[in-house]
Amino acid sequence: MKLGDRFLLGARSGALVAVIPLLLSLLGCSAVYPELSPPLRTPPAGFHLDPPPPSDLFYFRFGGADIPTKTRDGRHWDSVGGAAPDPFAKLIVNGKDLVVTSVESDTIRPTWPEQDRANYRIHPSDALTVEVWDSNPLNNHPICREKVPSFQDFVKGDQPYMEIECDNGGRVRLIVEQAHSRLGLGLYYELRMQQAFVTRVLAESPASRAGLRGGEEILTAQGQPVKTMEEGKLQSLINANASIGVKLQVRSESGATRDVTLRDGAIYPVAGEGIPLE
Repeated sequence: MKLGDRFLLGARSGALVAVIPLLLSLLGCSAVYPELSPPLRTPPAGFHLDPPPPSDLFYFRFGGADIPTKTRDGRHWDSVGGAAPDPFAKLIVNGKDLVVTSVESDTIRPTWPEQDRANYRIHPSDALTVEVWDSNPLNNHPICREKVPSFQDFVKGDQPYMEIECDNGGRVRLIVEQAHSRLGLGLYYELRMQQAFVTRVLAESPASRAGLRGGEEILTAQGQPVKTMEEGKLQSLINANASIGVKLQVRSESGATRDVTLRDGAIYPVAGEGIPLE
């Protein structure tokens, strides 16, 4: 290859490299920004929560079950891998699965230790059903299916758990309590090239009660413009002032601006928001 040809090939390659980022931007490829949030804390014992838990939000988990040693017709539950079933449980609300546990193998006393523990919305008029199934490779077999009676009466009492009797002699225990809480702001945001945007807001949190919504731009914090802040400054201002009040100016997607003040308060995470509860 002649020297001139090599020069032309190198020039073309350099031009192509320079054009690739432009093409990617035109195709709509966007950078990924880390999502930030103020810390969440567990309220200390005896802490006064304001506001109190919503009346339709409850902390729920299966407390365990007692399963008969054999099926109704006297057979062992499993023909392969052990005589005991491989049970999992469901809470069904208005005909739809709300909670489904993982399978606990070869036991008639399951406790489902790996189940998700969360707050769930349950309204007074909802129809609740509990089911326990034996997991099998081809077809799952029903063990128990019972309606949950007097749910609202139970939650108003002081019993530690609700026990559901199955018509085959088994029992299922439900732990139902007022919604568990955390303390914080409930605000999530990301920084984009000297801008900050709210990415999401926990439904039952100070940020939600202040009217913040995903997609809004944070213009100032404590009176300081975000666009002139050094790296880490916005996060520092929000975290340092959360307990006494973070003053933000935000702009909605429609272009309207307003001032909001956020202060640490009660958060009642709802299932699906990704906040672990004990």
